[in-house]
Amino acid sequence: MIPILSTKEIKEAEKSAIEKVGEEALINRASSALVLRCLSLTLNSFVIFAGSGNNGSDALFLAEKLLEAKKKVSVYASAESKNIYNLSARKRLAGKGIKLKQFDEVDINELKEADCVIDGILGIGLNRPLEGLYKTIVELINEHSKYTLAVDICSGLDSDSGSASIAVKANETITFSALKPGQFLGEGKNYSGKVILEDIGIEIGITQTNLLEEKDVLIPSRPRASHKGNYGAVRIIAGSPEMMGASLLAHESALSALRSGAGYAVLCVPKTLASIYMGRVKEEMLYFLPDDGGKILFNESALSACLSASSIVVGPGLGRNKEILKIIGYFSNNYSGTLIIDADGLNVLSENLSVIDGHKCKLILTPHVGEFKRLSANLAPTIENAKALALKTGSVVVLKSSSTIITDGKITAINITGGPELAKGGSGDVLSGMIGAFSSRFDPFGAACRACWYFGKAGEKAAERMGENSVLASDICGIIREE
Repeated sequence: MIPILSTKEIKEAEKSAIEKVGEEALINRASSALVLRCLSLTLNSFVIFAGSGNNGSDALFLAEKLLEAKKKVSVYASAESKNIYNLSARKRLAGKGIKLKQFDEVDINELKEADCVIDGILGIGLNRPLEGLYKTIVELINEHSKYTLAVDICSGLDSDSGSASIAVKANETITFSALKPGQFLGEGKNYSGKVILEDIGIEIGITQTNLLEEKDVLIPSRPRASHKGNYGAVRIIAGSPEMMGASLLAHESALSALRSGAGYAVLCVPKTLASIYMGRVKEEMLYFLPDDGGKILFNESALSACLSASSIVVGPGLGRNKEILKIIGYFSNNYSGTLIIDADGLNVLSENLSVIDGHKCKLILTPHVGEFKRLSANLAPTIENAKALALKTGSVVVLKSSSTIITDGKITAINITGGPELAKGGSGDVLSGMIGAFSSRFDPFGAACRACWYFGKAGEKAAERMGENSVLASDICGIIREE
């Protein structure tokens, strides 16, 4: 896993490093990493924007190094300097014949003609929208730059949440020592471009939040002598007449469980809808639950047959049904496997979280941003709030968005596989089925991490084949591979 640090954490680590090696040494290391990247781009002309703080210092030191490399350099600097290294770099550049222009003197033609624009305006810690001159500069960069490289974080982007009213839209971001949450959460992916992590000698230690890598989600091969009973049985409680499309997509949830290695998948649906499912289902098995007009009823005798499953998914296409809360409460108190609550299961759970208090089962909640807000009294979908919900409910929370936060309240992983091709109805059903399958072989956190990773990879492959606009949930399901 690759470490991710909050603004507070990275500033504490930087402070410790400065005490050991000095701030100028860190600036030199950062600017050396930047110049190596710039030179690798084989570009000749650079327009550099340098603010008054540490990011500006990195950018100004970079300007010196690019001049030494015989590159054409133009520098726009803020009106003031906040540290002696920023000020000394300005003086050295002036001594080398570089006139530092002010932010309000931006030459649009110069922006258009430059091979690369360097954004060293603002660093981490910004927590308010850009306005005034800074907003104008960012708009000009975004409109006219051919290629933009951001120093550590895109100016205007909140480094913790990824929120931004407007920010520099970079082709790539060179970030130092640890990744920042905001580069992947919120709007972060829309601005950061390719994020390249450079080590400049700041000691990080053991981190509680990390970015998932492929090596973190490896799956052991099946023994040659094994049978379907070795790989678990997933039961999926799904279906209602008011959401027939989603109800039928529950089939994809069951199929994805099988594609992800489950030995059995049983789709548990309303009895009165039996004929609809019987004509569609082939690989999974069907189990019919008592219902009233197609809405599943709580029936302890019928539900007890599910207790032998290795995992149970409750949610796809259930619609508005108060009986589901009783079903969740029953599994919570009587089931010892892994219970995955998704979609409509989460919507009804948000009305009364107390039904899972003291749960006997292992528990995974898989909300998207809207569902998360309903579960957490309208809190923002941040890492800290996801951790709080996980601790409150004794669960692993899988907070789904363009990047997914996976946390048990103590350790947190961020998954960035997949893309906009997954923004399609039914894709969440595929993911919940995958989580169900992996839950038979791994602990809840490990199962959720693997499911999210491979789900995203399947989406990427589907997008390559048919374009990101055309991918359907069934396409993703068809591409899942156990690797």
